[in-house]
Amino acid sequence: MKTITDFPHRWTETDDCWIPMPDGVKLAAKLWLPESAASKPVPTIIEVLPYRKRDIYAPRDAMHHRYFAGHGYACMRVDIRGSGDSDGVQGVFAMKQEQDDTLEVLKWIAAQPWSDGQVGMFGISWGGFQAIQTAYRAPKELKAIVPCSYAPDRYTYSQVFRGGSVLLRSIRWSTQMFGYKSRPPDPLQVGDKWRAMWLARLESNVPQIISALQHQNYSEYWKSRAIDFDRIKCPFYAVSGWADSSYVGAVGETLKKLKVPRKGLIGPWGHRFAHLGVPGPAIGFLQETLRWFDHWMRGKPGQDKSGGIMKEPMLTAWMPQAVPAKNYYAESPGRWVAEPQWPSSRIKTKRLSLNNGGQLGERAGKAVKIVACTPQTLGLDCGELMPWFQHGASPEMPGDQRADDGKSICFDGAPLAKTTEILGTPVATLTLSVDRPTAFICVRLCDVAPDGASTRVTYGVFNLTHLNGADKPIRLKPGQRYTVRVPLADAGYSFVKGHRLRVAVSTTYWPLIWPSPEPVTLTLHAGKSFIELPVRPPRKEDAKVKFKPVEAAPPFKRTPLAAGGRNRVVRTDMGKNETIVEVTDSSGRGRYDEIENLIAEARSTERYRIVEGDPLACEAEVTWTWLFERGDWGTRTEMRTKVACDKKDFIVTARLEAYERNGQGDKQVFARDFSERIRRNGN
Repeated sequence: MKTITDFPHRWTETDDCWIPMPDGVKLAAKLWLPESAASKPVPTIIEVLPYRKRDIYAPRDAMHHRYFAGHGYACMRVDIRGSGDSDGVQGVFAMKQEQDDTLEVLKWIAAQPWSDGQVGMFGISWGGFQAIQTAYRAPKELKAIVPCSYAPDRYTYSQVFRGGSVLLRSIRWSTQMFGYKSRPPDPLQVGDKWRAMWLARLESNVPQIISALQHQNYSEYWKSRAIDFDRIKCPFYAVSGWADSSYVGAVGETLKKLKVPRKGLIGPWGHRFAHLGVPGPAIGFLQETLRWFDHWMRGKPGQDKSGGIMKEPMLTAWMPQAVPAKNYYAESPGRWVAEPQWPSSRIKTKRLSLNNGGQLGERAGKAVKIVACTPQTLGLDCGELMPWFQHGASPEMPGDQRADDGKSICFDGAPLAKTTEILGTPVATLTLSVDRPTAFICVRLCDVAPDGASTRVTYGVFNLTHLNGADKPIRLKPGQRYTVRVPLADAGYSFVKGHRLRVAVSTTYWPLIWPSPEPVTLTLHAGKSFIELPVRPPRKEDAKVKFKPVEAAPPFKRTPLAAGGRNRVVRTDMGKNETIVEVTDSSGRGRYDEIENLIAEARSTERYRIVEGDPLACEAEVTWTWLFERGDWGTRTEMRTKVACDKKDFIVTARLEAYERNGQGDKQVFARDFSERIRRNGN
């Protein structure tokens, strides 16, 4: 990455902007303001997050907002209600409150003497959610957005459910949010009231997994939290990465449903900004974002010969090719491709039949029943739900699939006579029956190299009790034949000549999804089942797709005091038939020199357990610790969430503890236990 220090504009940085809400709450914000705004008002770019502007993410924020300020934009990082230094308490899936607050932020900005009244929003994950949630309310001040890895629907695209099945990652994410909400404001920002604010946050804090499991189906709870694309009026640049399979499908859906000017960008990355993308190649995303905001807030059509960003293809995507079957690789092989419109009329559906003898063929074979009960440990090579690589290289990608393939019902094509490329949503249609009232299905599409290595290209899971709709779970009738359509996560991939396509089918995928209450025997009807692939012919114009090299403003200084990192370990006790997956993660201990020498550290552990043949032995336990120190002041919060089950219920237990440093050491100032039994509703 190239660090830029010489910019067209100089700016000031203000740590303590306070934005009043109608109910008396004040939101805390940091402002980067070009000096030129004193004589000529400027447009503003904002990012709204619960992840706090004054600790672990602050160096990254500086790289972005200093860069935009250096190009003449006012920039603002806002702590949402109840986070960072903002007043109030943060709700659970509180979209309406967050939307209302952000609308007030936009009004406040537009009223400032340095503002020309125009606001753009960008951000990744929660920041992306905030951008689309605000656009959904169509405020006049909002002129353009660049959301990355976002969810227009928290049920369909989320860290909680996948195809109606409960994700074990939901316990990790819930505990992470449990921890985020436990953190105190900075006394240097809010003064002596910091402790009262902290205790109020602790009192209101509950594990979000409880609310999530109380709403396992697509009820009004989730419907009311989804956005309506028809209500979005501002230009929309949608961004994600193929490795971030929880959210990547939102890009295609957005381009298809929006009626406003729009563009899409999909790289090879995990859950990361494109200029920090892993696996690479990363791109000059900050320049690309500037081009978008310049076009819509400054009326600049762009400096390129094409005449402007809106004359470029609607969708630009990375086309991976012969990706290694490894759980970490720094760079993805492949090339950039582009489609003028999306959906693309150039892309044609190719149907391949799942035939007897494990054959994947262009014609359907004789109808034959294939019976299997897949092991509970199938899925150990699934990798992380959304690879993040927050603390450097770590084993988060799906590894070689051969072990999981060997436990699945597999169908292999012949070695390809020519390279075949897909771009879009593969869909499997399966005719099947099961022997239990609750069952799931998982379909993986893999690239099998001549040496046998199997790379997972994409996958889909589906809760079969949702055959009549995600809002109407049913009890399956053992032995009854059903036909189910299983969309796989959107994918772009180039299967090269000599490789084979493989489709793998199972009823288990642990530790990605929580297993069904009983082992399930699946009867799959070969010859009656098939997969449809979105086959894309190459375009000669693909060779013209280029991005600028990565650059950013300098982050402010962080002095490492202890290294961080992430690792994943799988242990199997052969005598007990017990398998445990353990994930450890640490931010490392660091001193943030530009935040008055604040020292911060975060640590977490994840432990997932299963016993072969006994899905009721499934357990997930996650811990999280947050530490903050400055001189004689210090706090520590610790939280633990455990989810187990019996045949009827999920069993949730959790504990939150908070400690404050005094002269004799750390004193506990808060503790609370939680215990809930929640009925399994189709899960």
